[in-house]
Amino acid sequence: MQHGIAQLPQRDQVIARDLAKPAGVGLVVGAIGLGLTAVLGFAAKDHMLHFGHSMLVAIMFFLSICLGALFFTLLQHVTSAGWSVAVRRVAEAMTGALMFLFPLVLGFIGIPVLFEMSYIYDWADPKFAHGSELIEGKLGYLNGVFLVVRIVLYFAIWIGVSRFFVGQSRAQDDDQDPARTIKMQRRSGVAIILFGLATTFAAFDFMMSLNAEWFSTMYGVYIFAGAFWSSLATLALATMWLEKRGQLQGVVTVEHYHDIGKLMFAFTFFWSYVAFSQIMLYWYADIPEETHWFHYRIWGAWNGFSILLMVGHFIIPMLGLLSRHVKRRRNVLAAWCVYVLVFHFVDLYWNIMPEMANGIGGGDPAVVGPAFSPMDLTAMLGVGGVFIFGFLKSLDGKPVLAIGDPRLPESLAFENV
Repeated sequence: MQHGIAQLPQRDQVIARDLAKPAGVGLVVGAIGLGLTAVLGFAAKDHMLHFGHSMLVAIMFFLSICLGALFFTLLQHVTSAGWSVAVRRVAEAMTGALMFLFPLVLGFIGIPVLFEMSYIYDWADPKFAHGSELIEGKLGYLNGVFLVVRIVLYFAIWIGVSRFFVGQSRAQDDDQDPARTIKMQRRSGVAIILFGLATTFAAFDFMMSLNAEWFSTMYGVYIFAGAFWSSLATLALATMWLEKRGQLQGVVTVEHYHDIGKLMFAFTFFWSYVAFSQIMLYWYADIPEETHWFHYRIWGAWNGFSILLMVGHFIIPMLGLLSRHVKRRRNVLAAWCVYVLVFHFVDLYWNIMPEMANGIGGGDPAVVGPAFSPMDLTAMLGVGGVFIFGFLKSLDGKPVLAIGDPRLPESLAFENV
């Protein structure tokens, strides 16, 4: 709903300034975190096994936030949304971290597999792969060269799509050409298809292939649901931080946060629906190669973690985000955003870490439960620092508001019914 006539800000009023220092802090924290993780990994007695899995959790956590932000950007264009123009530039900047995460993904996932030195993917070892008929049938897809090619392709799609839409939006700040809005809207449909394909297959490659004998056609949608959920929380927190720095004061209102909160509430249900549908279908079919992945998570040593995920990822946020008043109070919504990010981490941890006791680990995930390590924290600090650096670098010295978008007046005057 649009109400009243809003005063349009000038370009100089919305330039993001003085972000070089916090970006530098993020880079330093990232370097220290990655360094500590490597030291702890070499010092551990598990042949870098926990190091590899901790790094994968951290990489997928921040990569999924970037991908969720990219989808948010595309969604606004394909639906010609007006309310989100005030916050869209923040989401666009979040996708700027993709180019800095690319070398991490290539270095920690692609290159080790290419040289048959992976700490986490058992199928990268030819001896292990040839011991399983199910994996042998997938070796045309699961091989180091093809994996590296796919990683490059995924990031080429994600970064290419991001740079096109961010570039068009920033060019519109200068020339005020409304034709760019139509151009972005027309290209967004194809971009979403490319995004969906790349994200789905990346979920298969980076996470599902940890247990190469298991497969699920719903897994990509499951990972996407968590990615968008967590990106909304990050978007709200980043926007609040920029507001406190005086960048978006008087531009982003409680109405915008209300809508972000409504999307968070909706995707609490969407994630839960996909998660339930996936397990329900496998339980009903009861095929051994399909059910073992769930068996040691739900009935094995990870049972408590599974209950925590069900209650904490669905029931509690469903009740907590239900109220209109929660979504319209910045401090309360910020607390829920932090909560969402915590349980997005729990979700990824539950997906990745049980496989540490499988395959290369030589153990039984049904018996070996969660084994926390300082590497779980240092890896998050390391990759998180890289993410923050990329995000702030994308904003520094540039308009933090899409001032050339013809729908900006609608966004500034937006009110929820």
